[in-house]
Amino acid sequence: MKLKPIKIGLLLCSFLIPVGGFAEGEKILVDKEVFERMQASIEILMKEREQHQKEREQQQKAVDEAREAAKQAAASAQQAKENAEQSTEMANAGEGWFDNIEISGLTEVEVGYNDPDSGDANSDIVLATQEVGVAAQVNDWVSAEAVLLFEEDDTDLEFDIATVTIADPNGPLFASGGMFYVPFGTFETNMISDPLTLEIGEIRESTVLAGFESNGFTGGVYVFNGDLEKNGDSQIDNFGAFAGFNQENENTSFAFNIGYITDIGDTDTLQDAIQDNIDAAMVDYDDNVGGLSVDGMITYGPFTLIGEYIMATDDFEFNELAFETDGAEPEAFNIELGYNFNLASIGMTAAVAYQGTDEAVALELPEERILLGLSAEIFDGTSLSIEWAHDDDYSDSEGGTDEFGGTTITSQLAVEF
Repeated sequence: MKLKPIKIGLLLCSFLIPVGGFAEGEKILVDKEVFERMQASIEILMKEREQHQKEREQQQKAVDEAREAAKQAAASAQQAKENAEQSTEMANAGEGWFDNIEISGLTEVEVGYNDPDSGDANSDIVLATQEVGVAAQVNDWVSAEAVLLFEEDDTDLEFDIATVTIADPNGPLFASGGMFYVPFGTFETNMISDPLTLEIGEIRESTVLAGFESNGFTGGVYVFNGDLEKNGDSQIDNFGAFAGFNQENENTSFAFNIGYITDIGDTDTLQDAIQDNIDAAMVDYDDNVGGLSVDGMITYGPFTLIGEYIMATDDFEFNELAFETDGAEPEAFNIELGYNFNLASIGMTAAVAYQGTDEAVALELPEERILLGLSAEIFDGTSLSIEWAHDDDYSDSEGGTDEFGGTTITSQLAVEF
């Protein structure tokens, strides 16, 4: 048992004071040596007490530090768990985002030689096409696509396509909006050059479209504001409709499409020519001229037959688009036969096409065109092609030169990814 200082003092007094007390006037005599020993004992007891107090304080401090360290460790563990969960969520989200994105591209380099019937021959090397596209399946209902396009000597770098599509994942209905090529003609070909039907019928506009697709059938309607302003007014006044059917079996496939548009004058080629003519005549574009497109493609074994026809359903005004002494009613067609075969384990395609136009001399298009083509898939996604084309112009009485348009030979290296 430890003795506190006051108890020690009382104990000493009990040894020094007699039981009966001191008589009056008596002096207390204490042996010096005994007193010093007592004093030393007291000091030792005091030091031990201080030492014990320090030890208790150190022990308490150690306990407090241990508790604080445990709290910090628990907090760190919780934070690490939360960080790990967040990282997992981000990783899963990142993986899902990447899986829903598709990047594609096309590069076409062409070497061309043209020998016209009149004038000097010429040749050139051009980057005919550089295209980069990004498509995203945002969710089950919504997808988006954007395509950048550059064509040397033809198209500066621009967004060629930018669309948003909402489609019922469990149904046939869909709707699209944005900048895209409207479904008026399909322009299928095995050749390097575009068919003459595309020169008359292609339309790229900011459009809203609603349609359906089910069991091989497809159809819909669309609306846009064309670049040609009717009587000087800028209105959403061009409408179109389309329908089609396709079927594919093991050895055969078939596709057929038909389209109608309320004003074929808004096609990319016609609107440029018409705008130049009405500006020169200082008149407004007067009325709509409808357009009709019909196309089909049949594949049987190694053979592919393509047919397409595009026409205006009425005449334009003479000062809008002329042919001879009246307004033009332009049309174009393409008939093409392709044959697929292997040569030394290389996939090859040979094709022959006959194309033509009518009342399209104001568009500077030939009246007839004959083409031969051969392409080889030399590597995956890489093809090497060559094309021979010969044009015949309109007669003098129709506003042409009555001459052969000359011969063009084109070779192309294309890489698609």
